Amino acid sequence: MAPLSLGYLAASLKQLPGVTVRIVDAYGEGLTVAQAADRVLALSPDLLGVSSTSFCFRSGMRLISQAKAKKRDMVAVMGGYHPTTFDYLFLKELAPLDFVIRGEGDESFPELCRRLLQAESIAGLPGLSYRENGQVVRGEPQQIQDLDALPFPARELFTYKGYFHQFGGFRLPPMPRIANVVTSRGCPYHCTFCPKMFPQWRYRMRSAENVFQEILELHNAGFEMAFFQDENFSHDIIRVKKICNLILEHNLPMRFAFQGTIHHLPESVFQLMHKAGFDALFVGIESGSDAQLKRYGKPANSKTLAEGVKRAKKAHMAVIGFFIFGALGETAWDFEATQNFICQTLPHISGGSGLSAHPQAILWEELIGTAEPESLNDS
Repeated sequence: MAPLSLGYLAASLKQLPGVTVRIVDAYGEGLTVAQAADRVLALSPDLLGVSSTSFCFRSGMRLISQAKAKKRDMVAVMGGYHPTTFDYLFLKELAPLDFVIRGEGDESFPELCRRLLQAESIAGLPGLSYRENGQVVRGEPQQIQDLDALPFPARELFTYKGYFHQFGGFRLPPMPRIANVVTSRGCPYHCTFCPKMFPQWRYRMRSAENVFQEILELHNAGFEMAFFQDENFSHDIIRVKKICNLILEHNLPMRFAFQGTIHHLPESVFQLMHKAGFDALFVGIESGSDAQLKRYGKPANSKTLAEGVKRAKKAHMAVIGFFIFGALGETAWDFEATQNFICQTLPHISGGSGLSAHPQAILWEELIGTAEPESLNDS
């Protein structure tokens, strides 16, 4: 999927006078670190921003090191989940790195660029971490309150050549032109394995009207399908119904899929969604064992999840369910309960994986403890 976080940052940066923005999607284009560095250097930027997850942060570090080795006057900034959590370690161990943007960078990153362009002081900038007199200075991140005020992602900077061509390691047949969309930030639930960048931050949604305007722009740009990749698109039933009704009122000929919870959605909402063009849903069922679901902190039990799958299928929506196998504490009975759940509910696609512990997740603290790591090798 297109890296929308970079698309949002690029859209905000484009509003600054005299700023030219380019996106190099190394993951989407299948670039090696060296190839990505060469691509960056060919652009000869004044500033390089790298977004990095917990799974690929070392690649991000190598990219900055290789690029700055050949262009030392370039400012290097990192953002994303892992740098946000361990900013002090990145600044300690990655000498070519100049700044870390913690949390949501929609406002702080463009402001950092503006101040650097104007040679203004960066002191007091929310969410900014940097070195000063041998110490790491950390600005407290601020949560974006009004998501409707953000410009839509700068999708014209994406190639869309390598997106949605595979699923779960399998190559997919030719598909319609698909755009991924994020209509909310955060999640109202507290699953033990799910990382929360700042647990105290609240779940926020864009208005149905704002979401529809983005869908309309996508349609006018030639996209045939939109995938709502929110952590929980379907949480607010009233908003889901408003979005569907707007699509129907304007007779928009697009198809849709979403990611979110389904145990609370009544059959009438599934029927409305399908009528509006929703063909598929992705849901983290995780387990068919109520004991495991309780350990995971899931908001539903096996019965309500099975009923949700049944209602979705009755509305002719494809159900893609994800399950966790081999987790700590999982018994043979738990494993068998999950197998039985899959066989009885028959999701159209069932995907399985092991359990991962991410920084800032409840599971991380249970397994690793609350002590801060001394090195990125321990993170």
